[in-house]
Amino acid sequence: MKDKKDKIITNDKKGNWYLFVNLVLIVALLIGIWKDGNAVFDTKIETRFIIIFIIIINTLLLFKDFILVSHSSQKEESSKKRKPIKSLNPLRAFVNSTTNVDDKLLKDSIDKLKEISGSEYIEIVILDKAQSKTLVSTGDQPQLLAGTRFTVNEGVLSIKHSGQLGTEEISKKTMEYRPIKFKSKLTRLRLAIVPLNLSNARLGLCLFFSSKTPYLPNISLNNAGFFLESLITMVENTHNQVGGYKDKTTGLILYKNYEELVDNELERSERYEQEMSLLTIKITDFDKLKDSDKPLISKNIASAMKQSLRRFDLMFYGKEAGSYYALLTESGVEEAEGIARRLQKEFNKLIKKLQLDDDIKPMLVIGSATYQTDATHSVGLIEKSADACQTAIENNTDFKAFSVNQKQIKKTESKK
Repeated sequence: MKDKKDKIITNDKKGNWYLFVNLVLIVALLIGIWKDGNAVFDTKIETRFIIIFIIIINTLLLFKDFILVSHSSQKEESSKKRKPIKSLNPLRAFVNSTTNVDDKLLKDSIDKLKEISGSEYIEIVILDKAQSKTLVSTGDQPQLLAGTRFTVNEGVLSIKHSGQLGTEEISKKTMEYRPIKFKSKLTRLRLAIVPLNLSNARLGLCLFFSSKTPYLPNISLNNAGFFLESLITMVENTHNQVGGYKDKTTGLILYKNYEELVDNELERSERYEQEMSLLTIKITDFDKLKDSDKPLISKNIASAMKQSLRRFDLMFYGKEAGSYYALLTESGVEEAEGIARRLQKEFNKLIKKLQLDDDIKPMLVIGSATYQTDATHSVGLIEKSADACQTAIENNTDFKAFSVNQKQIKKTESKK
Protein backbone atom coordinates (compact mmCIF):
# COMPACT_ATOMS: atom_id res chain seq x y z
CA MET A 1 0.00 0.00 0.00
CA LYS A 2 1.21 3.50 -0.76
CA ASP A 3 1.86 5.71 2.22
CA LYS A 4 -0.64 8.55 2.51
CA LYS A 5 -0.12 12.03 3.88
CA ASP A 6 -0.99 12.20 7.57
CA LYS A 7 -3.47 14.66 9.03
CA ILE A 8 -1.76 15.93 12.18
CA ILE A 9 -3.40 17.83 15.02
CA THR A 10 -1.17 20.56 16.52
CA ASN A 11 -1.48 22.55 19.77
CA ASP A 12 0.62 25.56 18.63
CA LYS A 13 -0.79 29.14 18.98
CA LYS A 14 0.61 32.20 17.32
CA GLY A 15 1.43 35.36 19.22
CA ASN A 16 1.69 37.78 16.31
CA TRP A 17 -1.19 39.86 17.74
CA TYR A 18 0.96 40.59 20.80
CA LEU A 19 3.80 41.79 18.60
CA PHE A 20 1.40 44.02 16.67
CA VAL A 21 0.11 45.68 19.88
CA ASN A 22 3.68 46.49 20.94
CA LEU A 23 4.47 48.04 17.57
CA VAL A 24 1.35 50.23 17.78
CA LEU A 25 2.40 51.45 21.25
CA ILE A 26 5.89 52.36 20.01
CA VAL A 27 4.50 54.37 17.09
CA ALA A 28 2.05 56.20 19.39
CA LEU A 29 4.77 57.14 21.88
CA LEU A 30 7.18 58.30 19.16
CA ILE A 31 4.51 60.57 17.74
CA GLY A 32 3.85 61.89 21.24
CA ILE A 33 7.46 62.99 21.82
CA TRP A 34 7.95 64.53 18.38
CA LYS A 35 7.22 68.28 18.13
CA ASP A 36 7.17 70.31 14.94
CA GLY A 37 9.25 67.74 13.14
CA ASN A 38 12.02 67.93 15.75
CA ALA A 39 12.79 65.37 18.41
CA VAL A 40 12.79 66.53 22.01
CA PHE A 41 16.01 65.61 23.83
CA ASP A 42 16.38 66.02 27.57
CA THR A 43 19.42 65.37 29.64
CA LYS A 44 17.40 63.95 32.47
CA ILE A 45 15.71 60.54 32.29
CA GLU A 46 11.96 60.84 32.09
CA THR A 47 9.33 58.17 32.76
CA ARG A 48 8.16 58.14 29.17
CA PHE A 49 11.64 57.23 27.94
CA ILE A 50 11.85 54.41 30.44
CA ILE A 51 8.53 53.11 29.12
CA ILE A 52 9.76 53.40 25.54
CA PHE A 53 12.96 51.54 26.42
CA ILE A 54 11.02 48.69 28.09
CA ILE A 55 8.65 48.35 25.17
CA ILE A 56 11.51 48.30 22.64
CA ILE A 57 13.28 45.53 24.57
CA ASN A 58 10.01 43.64 24.89
CA THR A 59 9.41 43.94 21.16
CA LEU A 60 12.88 42.65 20.34
CA LEU A 61 12.28 39.63 22.58
CA LEU A 62 8.97 38.97 20.88
CA PHE A 63 10.68 39.26 17.52
CA LYS A 64 13.16 36.62 18.61
CA ASP A 65 10.52 34.31 20.14
CA PHE A 66 7.86 34.47 17.44
CA ILE A 67 9.32 35.67 14.16
CA LEU A 68 12.61 33.78 14.25
CA VAL A 69 11.11 30.65 15.81
CA SER A 70 8.30 30.72 13.26
CA HIS A 71 10.87 31.02 10.49
CA SER A 72 12.83 28.14 11.95
CA SER A 73 9.64 26.04 12.19
CA GLN A 74 8.90 26.70 8.55
CA LYS A 75 12.41 25.55 7.64
CA GLU A 76 11.87 22.47 9.77
CA GLU A 77 8.60 21.67 8.02
CA SER A 78 10.07 22.26 4.56
CA SER A 79 13.06 20.03 5.32
CA LYS A 80 10.67 17.40 6.59
CA LYS A 81 8.68 17.57 3.35
CA ARG A 82 11.79 17.09 1.29
CA LYS A 83 12.73 13.98 3.23
CA PRO A 84 11.21 10.83 1.67
CA ILE A 85 8.83 8.83 3.87
CA LYS A 86 10.14 5.37 4.69
CA SER A 87 7.93 2.35 4.01
CA LEU A 88 6.79 -0.04 6.76
CA ASN A 89 7.13 -3.05 4.44
CA PRO A 90 10.37 -4.25 6.13
CA LEU A 91 8.49 -4.26 9.44
CA ARG A 92 5.57 -6.20 7.96
CA ALA A 93 7.99 -8.71 6.43
CA PHE A 94 9.72 -9.11 9.79
CA VAL A 95 6.43 -9.86 11.58
CA ASN A 96 5.28 -12.29 8.88
CA SER A 97 8.56 -14.20 9.05
CA THR A 98 8.49 -14.63 12.84
CA THR A 99 7.24 -17.98 14.09
CA ASN A 100 5.94 -17.24 17.60
CA VAL A 101 3.25 -14.68 18.37
CA ASP A 102 4.02 -13.44 21.88
CA ASP A 103 5.15 -10.43 23.88
CA LYS A 104 8.67 -10.83 22.49
CA LEU A 105 7.31 -10.35 18.96
CA LEU A 106 5.70 -7.09 20.12
CA LYS A 107 8.97 -5.88 21.67
CA ASP A 108 11.06 -6.89 18.64
CA SER A 109 8.59 -5.18 16.30
CA ILE A 110 8.79 -1.92 18.25
CA ASP A 111 12.59 -2.15 18.10
CA LYS A 112 12.33 -2.52 14.31
CA LEU A 113 9.88 0.40 14.13
CA LYS A 114 12.34 2.58 16.06
CA GLU A 115 15.06 1.71 13.57
CA ILE A 116 12.89 2.54 10.55
CA SER A 117 11.35 5.74 11.95
CA GLY A 118 14.62 7.26 13.14
CA SER A 119 13.14 7.98 16.58
CA GLU A 120 15.24 7.86 19.74
CA TYR A 121 12.46 6.49 21.93
CA ILE A 122 9.08 4.78 21.31
CA GLU A 123 6.58 3.89 24.01
CA ILE A 124 3.08 2.40 23.79
CA VAL A 125 0.84 3.49 26.64
CA ILE A 126 -2.54 1.95 27.50
CA LEU A 127 -5.08 4.30 29.10
CA ASP A 128 -7.57 2.78 31.53
CA LYS A 129 -9.85 5.28 33.29
CA ALA A 130 -7.55 7.69 35.17
CA GLN A 131 -4.53 5.39 34.91
CA SER A 132 -1.94 4.93 32.17
CA LYS A 133 0.53 2.08 31.97
CA THR A 134 3.35 1.25 29.57
CA LEU A 135 2.69 -1.79 27.38
CA VAL A 136 6.08 -1.80 25.66
CA SER A 137 8.92 0.65 25.03
CA THR A 138 12.28 0.82 23.30
CA GLY A 139 15.22 3.20 23.44
CA ASP A 140 16.37 5.49 26.25
CA GLN A 141 13.42 7.17 27.92
CA PRO A 142 13.85 10.97 27.96
CA GLN A 143 13.94 12.49 31.43
CA LEU A 144 10.98 14.72 30.56
CA LEU A 145 8.79 11.63 30.08
CA ALA A 146 9.82 9.91 33.30
CA GLY A 147 6.95 9.96 35.77
CA THR A 148 4.45 11.57 33.39
CA ARG A 149 0.87 10.30 33.21
CA PHE A 150 -1.68 10.51 30.39
CA THR A 151 -5.43 10.82 31.00
CA VAL A 152 -8.60 11.16 28.94
CA ASN A 153 -11.57 13.00 30.38
CA GLU A 154 -14.66 13.55 28.19
CA GLY A 155 -12.60 13.01 25.06
CA VAL A 156 -9.84 15.45 26.07
CA LEU A 157 -6.35 13.95 26.20
CA SER A 158 -4.05 15.51 28.81
CA ILE A 159 -0.57 14.92 30.17
CA LYS A 160 0.33 15.30 33.83
CA HIS A 161 3.99 16.24 34.15
CA SER A 162 6.20 14.93 36.92
CA GLY A 163 7.68 17.16 39.60
CA GLN A 164 4.43 19.05 40.23
CA LEU A 165 4.79 20.95 36.97
CA GLY A 166 1.06 20.66 36.38
CA THR A 167 -1.33 19.19 33.82
CA GLU A 168 -1.43 20.21 30.17
CA GLU A 169 -4.05 19.58 27.49
CA ILE A 170 -2.82 17.73 24.42
CA SER A 171 -5.88 17.38 22.18
CA LYS A 172 -9.68 17.53 22.22
CA LYS A 173 -9.95 15.25 19.18
CA THR A 174 -8.31 12.09 20.50
CA MET A 175 -11.26 9.89 19.56
CA GLU A 176 -10.74 10.77 15.88
CA TYR A 177 -7.56 8.67 16.10
CA ARG A 178 -5.49 11.12 14.10
CA PRO A 179 -1.76 11.60 14.72
CA ILE A 180 -0.97 14.50 17.06
CA LYS A 181 2.07 16.80 17.02
CA PHE A 182 2.59 17.92 20.61
CA LYS A 183 4.89 20.70 21.88
CA SER A 184 4.67 21.29 25.61
CA LYS A 185 4.30 24.83 26.92
CA LEU A 186 5.51 23.82 30.37
CA THR A 187 8.61 21.84 29.43
CA ARG A 188 10.80 21.26 26.37
CA LEU A 189 9.01 17.95 25.63
CA ARG A 190 8.04 17.38 21.98
CA LEU A 191 6.24 14.23 20.85
CA ALA A 192 4.50 12.68 17.88
CA ILE A 193 1.50 10.82 19.32
CA VAL A 194 -0.58 8.18 17.50
CA PRO A 195 -3.89 7.28 19.26
CA LEU A 196 -4.74 3.55 19.03
CA ASN A 197 -8.23 2.04 19.15
CA LEU A 198 -7.83 -1.25 21.07
CA SER A 199 -10.21 -4.00 22.15
CA ASN A 200 -12.63 -3.55 25.04
CA ALA A 201 -12.99 0.16 24.19
CA ARG A 202 -9.47 0.94 25.38
CA LEU A 203 -7.40 3.85 24.15
CA GLY A 204 -3.70 3.39 23.49
CA LEU A 205 -1.04 5.94 22.63
CA CYS A 206 2.16 5.37 20.70
CA LEU A 207 4.70 8.05 21.62
CA PHE A 208 7.57 8.91 19.26
CA PHE A 209 10.38 11.03 20.74
CA SER A 210 13.46 12.55 19.14
CA SER A 211 15.63 15.37 20.45
CA LYS A 212 16.77 16.23 16.93
CA THR A 213 15.13 18.52 14.39
CA PRO A 214 12.77 17.63 12.85
CA TYR A 215 11.46 15.52 15.73
CA LEU A 216 8.63 13.84 13.76
CA PRO A 217 9.38 10.22 12.72
CA ASN A 218 10.24 9.62 9.09
CA ILE A 219 7.27 7.28 8.47
CA SER A 220 3.56 7.52 7.76
CA LEU A 221 1.98 7.83 11.21
CA ASN A 222 -1.39 6.67 9.86
CA ASN A 223 0.16 3.45 8.54
CA ALA A 224 2.05 3.00 11.80
CA GLY A 225 -1.23 3.31 13.73
CA PHE A 226 -2.90 0.69 11.54
CA PHE A 227 0.06 -1.66 11.93
CA LEU A 228 0.30 -1.26 15.71
CA GLU A 229 -3.42 -1.80 16.29
CA SER A 230 -3.28 -5.02 14.24
CA LEU A 231 -0.11 -6.20 15.98
CA ILE A 232 -1.41 -5.60 19.52
CA THR A 233 -4.75 -7.25 18.67
CA MET A 234 -2.95 -10.27 17.22
CA VAL A 235 -0.77 -10.72 20.32
CA GLU A 236 -3.74 -10.28 22.68
CA ASN A 237 -5.83 -12.75 20.66
CA THR A 238 -3.08 -15.33 21.07
CA HIS A 239 -3.26 -14.87 24.85
CA ASN A 240 -7.04 -15.35 24.71
CA GLN A 241 -7.06 -18.67 22.84
CA VAL A 242 -7.96 -20.56 25.98
CA GLY A 243 -11.26 -18.75 26.40
CA GLY A 244 -12.99 -20.31 23.39
CA TYR A 245 -11.57 -17.87 20.89
CA LYS A 246 -9.74 -20.38 18.68
CA ASP A 247 -10.02 -24.07 17.95
CA LYS A 248 -7.22 -25.79 19.88
CA THR A 249 -6.56 -28.41 17.19
CA THR A 250 -6.35 -26.28 14.05
CA GLY A 251 -5.76 -22.79 15.46
CA LEU A 252 -8.63 -21.38 13.36
CA ILE A 253 -10.84 -18.74 14.96
CA LEU A 254 -14.25 -20.11 15.93
CA TYR A 255 -17.26 -18.98 13.91
CA LYS A 256 -18.92 -17.28 16.89
CA ASN A 257 -16.23 -14.57 16.70
CA TYR A 258 -16.47 -14.15 12.92
CA GLU A 259 -18.93 -11.28 12.41
CA GLU A 260 -17.57 -9.22 15.31
CA LEU A 261 -13.98 -9.43 14.06
CA VAL A 262 -14.97 -8.61 10.47
CA ASP A 263 -16.79 -5.54 11.79
CA ASN A 264 -13.78 -4.48 13.89
CA GLU A 265 -11.28 -4.90 11.05
CA LEU A 266 -13.49 -3.09 8.55
CA GLU A 267 -13.88 -0.16 10.94
CA ARG A 268 -10.10 0.00 11.27
CA SER A 269 -9.61 -0.17 7.49
CA GLU A 270 -12.14 2.64 7.05
CA ARG A 271 -10.41 4.83 9.64
CA TYR A 272 -6.98 4.41 8.08
CA GLU A 273 -8.27 4.34 4.46
CA GLN A 274 -6.90 0.85 3.81
CA GLU A 275 -8.39 -1.83 1.55
CA MET A 276 -9.53 -5.16 2.99
CA SER A 277 -10.79 -8.37 1.37
CA LEU A 278 -12.88 -11.27 2.65
CA LEU A 279 -12.61 -14.81 1.23
CA THR A 280 -15.47 -17.29 1.59
CA ILE A 281 -14.01 -20.78 1.17
CA LYS A 282 -15.85 -24.05 0.62
CA ILE A 283 -14.55 -27.59 0.17
CA THR A 284 -16.38 -29.52 -2.55
CA ASP A 285 -17.62 -33.06 -1.80
CA PHE A 286 -17.02 -32.49 1.92
CA ASP A 287 -20.27 -34.25 2.85
CA LYS A 288 -19.18 -37.33 0.86
CA LEU A 289 -16.05 -37.80 2.94
CA LYS A 290 -15.84 -40.46 5.61
CA ASP A 291 -16.27 -39.19 9.13
CA SER A 292 -12.69 -40.28 9.86
CA ASP A 293 -11.37 -38.21 6.91
CA LYS A 294 -13.15 -34.93 7.75
CA PRO A 295 -10.85 -33.97 10.66
CA LEU A 296 -7.82 -34.63 8.41
CA ILE A 297 -9.25 -32.35 5.73
CA SER A 298 -9.85 -29.62 8.33
CA LYS A 299 -6.26 -29.90 9.53
CA ASN A 300 -5.04 -29.68 5.93
CA ILE A 301 -7.05 -26.57 5.13
CA ALA A 302 -5.81 -24.96 8.36
CA SER A 303 -2.23 -25.84 7.46
CA ALA A 304 -2.65 -24.50 3.91
CA MET A 305 -4.12 -21.25 5.25
CA LYS A 306 -1.24 -20.75 7.68
CA GLN A 307 1.28 -21.25 4.86
CA SER A 308 -0.54 -19.03 2.35
CA LEU A 309 -1.93 -16.17 4.42
CA ARG A 310 0.09 -13.43 6.09
CA ARG A 311 0.59 -12.88 9.80
CA PHE A 312 -2.10 -10.16 10.17
CA ASP A 313 -4.71 -12.05 8.14
CA LEU A 314 -7.45 -13.83 10.13
CA MET A 315 -8.60 -17.43 9.53
CA PHE A 316 -12.05 -18.68 10.62
CA TYR A 317 -14.13 -21.82 10.76
CA GLY A 318 -17.34 -21.42 8.74
CA LYS A 319 -20.90 -21.84 9.94
CA GLU A 320 -21.36 -25.05 7.94
CA ALA A 321 -19.08 -28.08 7.85
CA GLY A 322 -16.48 -27.74 5.11
CA SER A 323 -16.69 -23.94 4.97
CA TYR A 324 -14.09 -21.41 6.09
CA TYR A 325 -13.29 -17.69 5.89
CA ALA A 326 -10.14 -15.63 5.50
CA LEU A 327 -9.98 -11.92 6.31
CA LEU A 328 -7.15 -10.24 4.39
CA THR A 329 -5.97 -6.92 5.80
CA GLU A 330 -4.49 -4.28 3.46
CA SER A 331 -5.53 -6.33 0.42
CA GLY A 332 -7.27 -5.16 -2.72
CA VAL A 333 -8.92 -7.24 -5.46
CA GLU A 334 -5.67 -8.42 -7.09
CA GLU A 335 -3.93 -9.21 -3.80
CA ALA A 336 -6.95 -11.24 -2.66
CA GLU A 337 -6.93 -13.35 -5.81
CA GLY A 338 -3.19 -13.96 -5.51
CA ILE A 339 -3.60 -15.20 -1.92
CA ALA A 340 -6.61 -17.34 -2.91
CA ARG A 341 -4.65 -19.02 -5.72
CA ARG A 342 -1.73 -19.66 -3.38
CA LEU A 343 -4.11 -21.19 -0.83
CA GLN A 344 -5.64 -23.51 -3.43
CA LYS A 345 -2.20 -24.61 -4.59
CA GLU A 346 -1.05 -25.43 -1.04
CA PHE A 347 -4.29 -27.29 -0.28
CA ASN A 348 -3.99 -29.43 -3.44
CA LYS A 349 -0.43 -30.41 -2.46
CA LEU A 350 -1.55 -31.57 0.97
CA ILE A 351 -4.62 -33.43 -0.33
CA LYS A 352 -2.49 -35.59 -2.64
CA LYS A 353 -0.81 -37.09 0.42
CA LEU A 354 -4.12 -38.37 1.84
CA GLN A 355 -5.54 -41.80 0.97
CA LEU A 356 -9.04 -40.81 -0.17
CA ASP A 357 -11.57 -42.76 -2.26
CA ASP A 358 -10.96 -42.42 -6.00
CA ASP A 359 -14.40 -40.91 -6.66
CA ILE A 360 -13.89 -38.14 -4.07
CA LYS A 361 -11.63 -35.25 -5.00
CA PRO A 362 -12.18 -32.34 -2.57
CA MET A 363 -11.28 -28.89 -3.88
CA LEU A 364 -11.37 -25.33 -2.64
CA VAL A 365 -13.90 -22.96 -4.21
CA ILE A 366 -13.30 -19.36 -3.15
CA GLY A 367 -15.37 -16.19 -3.45
CA SER A 368 -13.88 -12.77 -2.73
CA ALA A 369 -15.31 -9.34 -1.87
CA THR A 370 -13.29 -6.20 -1.18
CA TYR A 371 -13.83 -3.07 0.90
CA GLN A 372 -14.45 -0.38 -0.57
CA THR A 373 -14.81 -1.77 -4.09
CA ASP A 374 -17.72 -4.09 -3.27
CA ALA A 375 -19.07 -2.95 0.12
CA THR A 376 -18.60 -0.22 2.71
CA HIS A 377 -19.99 -2.09 5.73
CA SER A 378 -19.37 -5.52 7.25
CA VAL A 379 -22.81 -7.03 6.53
CA GLY A 380 -22.55 -6.19 2.84
CA LEU A 381 -18.98 -7.49 2.63
CA ILE A 382 -19.97 -10.82 4.21
CA GLU A 383 -22.98 -11.24 1.90
CA LYS A 384 -21.10 -10.36 -1.28
CA SER A 385 -18.19 -12.66 -0.46
CA ALA A 386 -20.67 -15.51 0.07
CA ASP A 387 -22.48 -14.60 -3.18
CA ALA A 388 -19.19 -14.69 -5.09
CA CYS A 389 -18.42 -18.15 -3.73
CA GLN A 390 -21.89 -19.42 -4.64
CA THR A 391 -21.55 -17.95 -8.15
CA ALA A 392 -18.21 -19.75 -8.57
CA ILE A 393 -19.85 -23.06 -7.60
CA GLU A 394 -22.76 -22.52 -10.01
CA ASN A 395 -20.40 -21.56 -12.86
CA ASN A 396 -18.16 -24.57 -12.18
CA THR A 397 -15.13 -22.35 -11.44
CA ASP A 398 -12.76 -22.36 -8.49
CA PHE A 399 -12.57 -18.57 -7.84
CA LYS A 400 -14.77 -15.49 -8.26
CA ALA A 401 -14.17 -11.88 -7.24
CA PHE A 402 -17.59 -10.30 -6.65
CA SER A 403 -17.47 -7.28 -8.96
CA VAL A 404 -14.79 -8.41 -11.42
CA ASN A 405 -15.74 -9.97 -14.75
CA GLN A 406 -12.63 -11.96 -15.43
CA LYS A 407 -11.85 -15.24 -17.08
CA GLN A 408 -12.32 -17.89 -14.41
CA ILE A 409 -10.45 -21.21 -14.33
CA LYS A 410 -12.70 -24.25 -14.62
CA LYS A 411 -12.69 -26.61 -11.66
CA THR A 412 -11.97 -29.51 -13.97
CA GLU A 413 -8.78 -27.75 -15.14
CA SER A 414 -7.64 -27.18 -11.57
CA LYS A 415 -7.70 -30.88 -10.84
CA LYS A 416 -4.80 -31.55 -13.17
